[in-house]
Amino acid sequence: MKLLLLCGASLILISIAIGWLIIARKYLSLEIFIRIIRDDKKLVKAHIDYVMMALILFAFFFIGVNLPLPLILLACAGALADPALFIFLSVKPDVNKKIGSPFSIISTIVFLMTTVGIGGSAFFIILEFIK
Repeated sequence: MKLLLLCGASLILISIAIGWLIIARKYLSLEIFIRIIRDDKKLVKAHIDYVMMALILFAFFFIGVNLPLPLILLACAGALADPALFIFLSVKPDVNKKIGSPFSIISTIVFLMTTVGIGGSAFFIILEFIK
């Protein structure tokens, strides 16, 4: 269960780092970040998504239901990987997103992990409270 707190705290730190990247690109206009980050809106989405994922993991921990380890691992992996797709798209917005492309396959796997981990944990909590 402490893994949820550790992962959530890590997500907050990642979000803060992304916030600084946004500042460096958008407001300080640092040339290197302007060249690397081509879609700053996607980076803002990653920044917000990491905070939301951290809050979900914190909520799971503080609810106090002992979740199965596979759900915790999938929730943490999904919470880390899902917003990372936005980071990738901020650097390479023109990536091939068509069905069957490497990006679509990876994003589908990430969405499945996130769905099973976070959705499964939520479902497990519901089942525990209706017993």
